[in-house]
Amino acid sequence: MQPQETFGRGGLNGFLDVDDLVDRIGLDEDEIAWRKEFIGFDEEDEQRLSSLEPMVQDNAEAIADDFYENVLHYEQTRAIVDRSPKDVDALKRTQQAYLVSLASGEYDREFFKNRARIGKLHEILDMPLKQYVGQYGVYYDLILSRLNDRVQQQVIDAVEEWAAEREADDGGLGRVVGALGLGGGTEEADDGLEDSFETAVREAIDDGMMDVLSLLRIINLDMQVATDTYVDSYAQRLEESIERRKRLAQEVENDVQGPIAELHESSEVVAKRAEAISEHTESQATGITRAASELNDVSAAVQEVASVADEVSEESDRTERLAAEGVDAADDALDELEAIENATDRVADAADALAERTDEIDEIVDRLDDLAERTTVLAANAKIESTRSDADGGETMGVIASEVRSFAEQTKSDLAEIEATVEAVREDAAATVETTEETVARVDAGTNRVRETVDSLEEIHESARETASGMEDMAAAADQQARGVEVTAQTLDDLSESADTVASAAESAAAASQQQTASLREVRESVARLTEDGTDETVPVYEQLD
Repeated sequence: MQPQETFGRGGLNGFLDVDDLVDRIGLDEDEIAWRKEFIGFDEEDEQRLSSLEPMVQDNAEAIADDFYENVLHYEQTRAIVDRSPKDVDALKRTQQAYLVSLASGEYDREFFKNRARIGKLHEILDMPLKQYVGQYGVYYDLILSRLNDRVQQQVIDAVEEWAAEREADDGGLGRVVGALGLGGGTEEADDGLEDSFETAVREAIDDGMMDVLSLLRIINLDMQVATDTYVDSYAQRLEESIERRKRLAQEVENDVQGPIAELHESSEVVAKRAEAISEHTESQATGITRAASELNDVSAAVQEVASVADEVSEESDRTERLAAEGVDAADDALDELEAIENATDRVADAADALAERTDEIDEIVDRLDDLAERTTVLAANAKIESTRSDADGGETMGVIASEVRSFAEQTKSDLAEIEATVEAVREDAAATVETTEETVARVDAGTNRVRETVDSLEEIHESARETASGMEDMAAAADQQARGVEVTAQTLDDLSESADTVASAAESAAAASQQQTASLREVRESVARLTEDGTDETVPVYEQLD
């Protein structure tokens, strides 16, 4: 299939109504004729383009390869190629067909209709206008470089033709060399190039440049139509956007009518409340001022409390010292009581030992008493025996009996005294023991009371210490409270000023709320104007272009 046969058969054509497109951009016969006349495109240009068709045919494949090599080199243009339903080879064949069509068309409405279709397809692929127009610069480089070779060859052919004619006319190569200004000693050499030679060269160059101009003119017409398709798309988008904005404006008007009315009412309520806030704020400022005055009095009282707390703290310190001294004295008394208790224990032990000794004495007295009894019996027996004995012996025994009786009586008398004394000692010992036991009991009770006193004094001491510590804390807290009250008083002064400011601001808010009510009324009127028929809100098309 030839390239021309693939041109215009892309998969995107099903999404495009070309007839509707050319109608929208106004591309009719008269418009096409005017555009051709405006840039000077005529039948001569058509003939020149037709003469270029062989050259374009021969170079179409190479130009298409070089063109897509440049396109695929850049990420932005490569992304457009990736979105095309055709692969790169198919795109190259389409490009070849496009190039050939530039030099083989009828350049009528159908030709430009095809141009419009091509431009629209690029726009459908979201190719920015800067890229579409920019690719014509690539065409200039690729096509004109080959056209330059053609022009140079035309100049060479013209020179060769002129030389052949001169040689046939003048019959010598020297005349040709002289006409070129390369000989010497001739008048023609002195005058430079021969006029006919220069004319031939200029005509050849001019003919080549006219070919270039014809190609640029048809590309310019092509570019105009392609640009129209982009502008048409932007205009459609703009119209759609305007229509959407109109619909949106209508919706906004419908949606905001109720809220604006509510805002209008609420603004009036806010204004009234702002006035009430202003009144309350003034009352608050007065109350704060009064509270500040009372806090100043409280601050003075707190300072007095702090002073009393300092004095109480000093007295608590003295109480703590006295309690500590009482604890020390109680400890000393407790030590003395313990010593007394020990001594009392020793007295009790001595009384017990004395009682034991008294018991031993009683035993001895009993034995002596028994001895006295036996002595008495012995004396009685001796007396009896003395009466039985002779006169001298009986007298002696009588004396002995008398002495023994006297001894026994005296012994009994002494034993009676000893027994009485022992009994007295026993009674005294019993009284001593009883007194000692009573003393021990009292000492124990006193010791317990002293211990309780010591414990109480220790508690008093600890309590006094805690009281002193608490008083220090209270004094510190009182100082801090005094500072806090001073700060609070200052804060209340600031609040009073702030309340005055708030009152002023509330008055301003009331005024602003009233202004807001008026502004909301204007907003409602402005929203209503969004849907009026006289709206002529347009956006310049060039602002929509990339």
